[in-house]
Amino acid sequence: SNMSHEIALKRLNMLKGHFRPSKDLKRELSTSTFNLSKAQESLWNTLPANYFETFECISELHGIPDPSLYNAEKDELRKDSNEFIIRLTNKMFEKGFTTPEKIAENIDAFNSGMISLGSFNFATCTRYLVQYGLYCKTIKNLGTERHHQELIDGCSLKTLGCFGLTEMGHGSNVRGIEITATYDKTTKEFILNSPTKTAIKFWIGALAKSAHNAVIFAQLYINENGQKVRKGVHAFVLPIRDRMTHTSFPGVEIGDCGYKKGLNGIDNGWIKFEDYRIPRESLLNRFADVTEDGVYQTAIESEGKRFGNSMSSLSGGRVFISRMSSEISLQSLSIAIRYAAVRRQFGPSDEETLLLDYPLHQYRLFTRFAEHFVHYLGANRLVKMWDKNLPKLLDEGNEQTEVIHALSSSMKAFVSWSSQSTIDECRKACGGHGYSFYSLFANILNFNDLHATWEGDSHVLTMQNQKFILNGIRKALKGKKVPETLEYLSLAQTTPPAFKGDFENIDELAKLFAQRASFLANKAAKALNEYEGGFEQGFLDLQSFELKDMSSAYHDNYCIETFRAFLTTVDDESVRSIFEKLLLLNFYTKMHNDGNFFVAALGLSQFEKLKKHINKSLKHLRKNIILLTQVLPFPERSMGALGHGDLQVYDRYLQHIKACKGVTERASWWKLAYTNSEQKN
Repeated sequence: SNMSHEIALKRLNMLKGHFRPSKDLKRELSTSTFNLSKAQESLWNTLPANYFETFECISELHGIPDPSLYNAEKDELRKDSNEFIIRLTNKMFEKGFTTPEKIAENIDAFNSGMISLGSFNFATCTRYLVQYGLYCKTIKNLGTERHHQELIDGCSLKTLGCFGLTEMGHGSNVRGIEITATYDKTTKEFILNSPTKTAIKFWIGALAKSAHNAVIFAQLYINENGQKVRKGVHAFVLPIRDRMTHTSFPGVEIGDCGYKKGLNGIDNGWIKFEDYRIPRESLLNRFADVTEDGVYQTAIESEGKRFGNSMSSLSGGRVFISRMSSEISLQSLSIAIRYAAVRRQFGPSDEETLLLDYPLHQYRLFTRFAEHFVHYLGANRLVKMWDKNLPKLLDEGNEQTEVIHALSSSMKAFVSWSSQSTIDECRKACGGHGYSFYSLFANILNFNDLHATWEGDSHVLTMQNQKFILNGIRKALKGKKVPETLEYLSLAQTTPPAFKGDFENIDELAKLFAQRASFLANKAAKALNEYEGGFEQGFLDLQSFELKDMSSAYHDNYCIETFRAFLTTVDDESVRSIFEKLLLLNFYTKMHNDGNFFVAALGLSQFEKLKKHINKSLKHLRKNIILLTQVLPFPERSMGALGHGDLQVYDRYLQHIKACKGVTERASWWKLAYTNSEQKN
C-alpha cells in the first residue's frame, strides 16, 4: 500500500531532524535537478510501513547512546543491547503499533520493521533477529498448539530466547551436528548430551549471559527393538536457566565465547549438555513426534524432506541480510560522499579542490552508489516476496519457496561480498578520518563481516542457487514453464543480436544482460555435461569459473529487472530521470568489468565507448549526488561524525571527540613518561 505523502513527509522530518544548512550544503543543493520529497516517496514505498514506526519509537527513547560516540566494554554493550531491545519493544506495545499476539501472527512483518535498526545499532538489530527471527519463529514454524504459550512469552520478551543450531565442529553442514536427544520412555523424557568437544553449541547469540530458554537442534534417537535408531535432526524448546537465580540448571554448562572482531553486544555463548532431561513435549512436533511409549511418528517419510521443511524458515535470515547489507553500503557511501563534499585537497588555487570534484573520487564512490541502489531495490522486492509467500511456505508443490531459497542464497552472497569491498573503499576514501572509530566505518565493516559469515557460507549458498538454475535449464529443455527469475532461459542461445549502439536505451541494455545470463547458464550446463570426471565432480571443479559466472549473471539480471519494474512506479519525470541515470551507470560499470562477454557482444569499438559514457554519467550525478544521499531513509544520528546531512563535518567531528571521557585530562600514569629523565647518571 502506498504510504500517503503527508505521513511520509511527517516521518521524514522526524527521521532527519532539523538542521541549519552550511554553505557547503547550499552550494551542493543549488545544482540538483529532481524533487526530493517525490523521490523519497517512490523509494520509501518499497519499504515496509513499520520501518518508520521503529524510528518513531527510537526517536522517543531517551538515553539511547549515539552508536558513533560509543566504544564500550563488552559487558556494558551486552547490558545496553538487552535494555534497548526491551525498551524499544515496550514502546512499540505502548504506542499500539503491535502486540505480542500480533507479532506471533506474522513475526517476519515485525522483523522487517526492526531491521531499520540496522543502520542505527548493529548489535541490537542482530539481537532482534535472534529473539524473533530465530527463537520465536522456530517455535512458531516447527511447534504446535502445545508450544503456543512459549511463543507468546518470547514475543512479549517475558522469555529471552536463543537459537542453538551451530556447534563447535559444524556450521553450514547442519545435518552433521553431533548433539544427541535420546528418548527415555520410562520417564517420558528426552536426554540431551554433547558427546564430544565439537558437539558444544557455539556462537549462539544471547546465550552467554541473557537467555532463559533455548531452541536446540539435536540428532533424535529412539529405541526400536532394543536398537538405538537415529531419526535425524529435530528441534526442541527448553529452559536453560533457573528464573529465580538466573543460573544454569544442573547438566547444563553455559559460557561466553569471548571477544570477537566486533559486535560484542550480541552476547554469543556456548552450551554443553550432560544427561540433561527435558519433557517429551519439548520436541517441536509439527512434522514429527514421539509418542509417550516411544514410537516415532511422521507424515513425511523422507528424512531429507523433513529436514528441508525444518530449515525452510531459515531463508528469512538471508532475505533480511541482503536488505541490511545493501542498506549499510548506502549508509557508508553517503558518509563518504558527504565528507568529500567538504574535504579539500590540492588544486590550482589557494582554495584547494573538493575531493568530490576529482573524477577518480567520483568513480570510486558513484559507481558503487549506483550498484548498491540497484541491490537495495532487489532486496526490498525479495523481502516482499518472502512476506507474501510465508502463509504458503510449506505447501506441497509451492514453487515460490524454491525460488526464494535460490534467490536469497545468491543475493546474500553477492550483496555481502560487494558490500565488503564498498565499505572498505568508503573508509579509504575518507583518508585518516575514515580510520577513526567515530566515522562509523569500523562498526559498519564489522557488521557486514557478520553478513558475509553467518546464515550459511556464501560460496555454499551460491551452489544452492546454481542447482536451481540448472534445474531451470532442464525444465526449459523439456518445454516446461521455468520458475520466476529464470525467464531469461527462454532466450535464444546464439550470440546476442548486434547492439545498435544506443547506450541510453535501458530496454536494449537490459536485454543484453538477460542474454548474458542465458548464455552463461547454458555455457555452464554444457561444460558440466561434457565434463570428463562426470557431473558431480564437474560441479565441484567448475565452481570458481563457469558456475560462479552463471550465478553472478543471474543475480545481475534479477536486480536489473527489479529496478526496471520500479521505474514504472515513479510518476515524477525529474525523479525517474535521476533514477535512470543510476541504473545506466550500473550497466556501464558492470559491462566494463566483464570484458569477456561484452567485447564479444558489442564489438571492441563499441566496448571502448563505455568509458566515455561512464564519465558522462559521473558528471551528471555530481550535480545530484548530495541530494541523492537524502533520499535514503537514514536518521542523521546514524551517520557518524563525518556524515551528517548538514555537512558541518569538522564541527561535528570535534564535538564527538571532545565528548569522550578524559580527552583533555592528564593521564593517571603520567609519571611513567618521566622515567628516564629522573634517572641519576
